[in-house]
Amino acid sequence: MDAASTHTCLARLPSGEIRVLEGEQVHEIDRLLAQPGHLVWLDMTSPGADDLALLAREFDLHPLALEDLEKRGQRAKIDTYPQQHVIVTYEVLPSADDDDFGLGEIHLFAGSGYVVSVRWDASPAIADVDRRFRLRTDAVGTTVGGLLYSILDAVVDGYFPLLDRLSDRIDELEERIVAGSQGTGTLRSVLGLKRELLELRRVLAPQRDIANALLRRDLPLVDDAAVPYFQDLYDHLVRVLESLDLYRDLVAAALEANLSVTSNNLNTVMKRLTAFTVVLMIPTLIAGIYGMNFHFMPELSWPLGYLFALGVMGIGITGAAVYFKRNDWF
Repeated sequence: MDAASTHTCLARLPSGEIRVLEGEQVHEIDRLLAQPGHLVWLDMTSPGADDLALLAREFDLHPLALEDLEKRGQRAKIDTYPQQHVIVTYEVLPSADDDDFGLGEIHLFAGSGYVVSVRWDASPAIADVDRRFRLRTDAVGTTVGGLLYSILDAVVDGYFPLLDRLSDRIDELEERIVAGSQGTGTLRSVLGLKRELLELRRVLAPQRDIANALLRRDLPLVDDAAVPYFQDLYDHLVRVLESLDLYRDLVAAALEANLSVTSNNLNTVMKRLTAFTVVLMIPTLIAGIYGMNFHFMPELSWPLGYLFALGVMGIGITGAAVYFKRNDWF
């Protein structure tokens, strides 16, 4: 087994007892599955070549499913193979920064009497279901369908705190834009948030289709008793997607508002520059005309000519300034 890989194997016996398979005991999985009434859950992290061989040997996983594990980066989907089904889902990973988040890929293999979860990151959803499975299995699920629902439900529930954080970020951006905070920082934040929402939408839309397929009982793993639970799972995913669509509209509106405020600020600057130009043009015009009379200088016959010119300049500047001030150009 790879040094970096770890796995946990839990087996629920027909009596309700939980048995933890450790070390070489995992090689007993095929014998347990041959006995009716057993439920085996193998959780594996960062599988290596030995782990893939274990999955092929104990669960007879399809070669294409094992190939997906090697390549990773699969889209959220549901695949059906003879005697087994594969679900690829994504969960929100914890982050020290509230403005940042990651998505963890999880592959779920389900067949008669077993569920295998494969991941490459620490999974809050898997950890929560593992804890509840050990303490009270009947609250998690005594069947493959029940255990599968518990894992998927924990994955979807992890998106709601993220939606709250995204909503707070949108509110903060809107306040910054309304307050007139411009520049590349605000625009970069808006575009970054828009890109994150698109990424979430790309990941979650196929997961809704997965829940819908399970709700329609396209897989034989879902019995009549589990249908209401998968209906609840589907409703949660619809709520998440509706919230994402709403946030995308809000971010688009915030982007338009940011561009409008930037345009208005630019117009204000241009108005002020125009007003200053007109105010300065008045004395420049008078001084230019007055200074062109070289042969007949007014001072030769009118000593107050300079004072008169300066007075006209002052009156012109004052009048223009008052006009522009009243029209809010200053």
